[in-house]
Amino acid sequence: MNRFISQFGKPTGAFGRALGRIMTVSNRKMHRAVLQELGGVQRILEIGFGTGSQLEMISRSYSGAELFGIDISEDMLNTAMKRLTRKAKLSLCDCAKTDFQDGSFDAVITTDTCYFWQDSQKVLAEIRRITKPRGRLILAYNSMYADSVHKSAGTAMYSDETITREIERAGMKLLKKRRCGFRQTVFVIGI
Repeated sequence: MNRFISQFGKPTGAFGRALGRIMTVSNRKMHRAVLQELGGVQRILEIGFGTGSQLEMISRSYSGAELFGIDISEDMLNTAMKRLTRKAKLSLCDCAKTDFQDGSFDAVITTDTCYFWQDSQKVLAEIRRITKPRGRLILAYNSMYADSVHKSAGTAMYSDETITREIERAGMKLLKKRRCGFRQTVFVIGI
């Protein structure tokens, strides 16, 4: 994966922090769409929280919810911790192998990250393990970015069709799929 594309997956340094701010703005419609799909869930994990803007939005709408987040970028962790002081429990972690107990979350959410999962089946199995039975995975992505940039990274999840195929292979069920912006889609997936 070239250096520019890798900055989207693991932002580092001044360029990575600037890119994080750009992604916060470009992902706003997806963040709002994810928020609408949460319903009354109590324990939420965000994979790839970036600057923390989505968790901040959720904390304002669901004040009683317990919020957690994992990211692989130390720079994004530091940025989000400033924004989310005491609103969420954040940690540096690879989404393919977490330390969470089985059935820890009502919902796992992720926006603009699935294209970077080198082994999507391993990540989906981990999500399934840490999500309660009948819980949900809410996955949002931008197919324009996926088609033009991330598909070249050689990952498995870069189109509606590949995402649907991968979640079915993982034993999950697509409950709902809807557009929320220009080439932006939210998948609600049953565990």
